[in-house]
Amino acid sequence: MLSCKEVSQLVSESLDRPLPIGQRISVWIHLRMCRLCSAFRRDQMVLRERLSEQPEPSPDQEMSKTVELSAAAKQRIVDAMKSRG
Repeated sequence: MLSCKEVSQLVSESLDRPLPIGQRISVWIHLRMCRLCSAFRRDQMVLRERLSEQPEPSPDQEMSKTVELSAAAKQRIVDAMKSRG
């Protein structure tokens, strides 16, 4: 019998790859007997569904999110570029 910790790990893995038949059966049996793990699985499925509904950010949006420099950092870059000619 799988523990709840093992089942939660396998439920998470099953969202990314199919589980071998033996694990699928063990998880299925556990989920039939454990309402907390069933709720966890249901929540994971809802979360995955909601995330898949979100639009993919464009590369420009991704870049603007990752490049956030302070004014001081920008000034250091400008100064370094000026000193190199």
